[in-house]
Amino acid sequence: MNTKGVIDFLWSHAVISDEVYANITKNCNFNLSDGNACSDAMAAYDTANTLLFDIYGPVCIDAPDGKYYPSRYVPGYDPCTGYYIDAYLNDPEVQKALHVRTTKWAGCTDLHWKDSSASIVPTLKWLMGHGLRVWLFSGDFDSVCPFTATRYSIHDLGVAITEPWRPWTANKEVGGYVEAYTGGLVFASVRGAGHQVPYFQPEKALILFSSFLKGTLPLYEKGQ
Repeated sequence: MNTKGVIDFLWSHAVISDEVYANITKNCNFNLSDGNACSDAMAAYDTANTLLFDIYGPVCIDAPDGKYYPSRYVPGYDPCTGYYIDAYLNDPEVQKALHVRTTKWAGCTDLHWKDSSASIVPTLKWLMGHGLRVWLFSGDFDSVCPFTATRYSIHDLGVAITEPWRPWTANKEVGGYVEAYTGGLVFASVRGAGHQVPYFQPEKALILFSSFLKGTLPLYEKGQ
């Protein structure tokens, strides 16, 4: 993940202040050698109740009655889904039906991944160098792997544009934007999507997936 792209996204979307942004960019080189000054600067910003996977999405509220409620209704999306999954997979009857050990299930673990790559760029170069088509896509509401970070990674690849930036549509409405590059690389943004694009915008995700399988860019269809 390109951390500079994340910070740029948060600042450009008014999640962090000018002062915090300036302090981070002053003290961070955005590489593994960054020291305590960078860590302190990064720790200074507070995203409060912002859902980083979708900065404009509702959050899940822990109500006094012990239940969970979305802060507001968005068709097809419930930010409390994780709590429902926890309750379901920790139900003894469900664990029995699944023939799994009776234990507490959690979506995350305390194990730390210590051998992760600092950058995905070398992997992308290897894949493209072996003739594989690569499509990168970003929801434009996602601050965890934002489109700004994706763009920086594409720049680091040193590829040339073969088809310039243009919109693509879903039901005659702009679904996002797309650009193609040398080496079989394509970048597409998905309008109105958070981190898990199929979860937030399933129809648009299907259009992208189908286009990838066909080997063609998603179409642009003018509305009325």
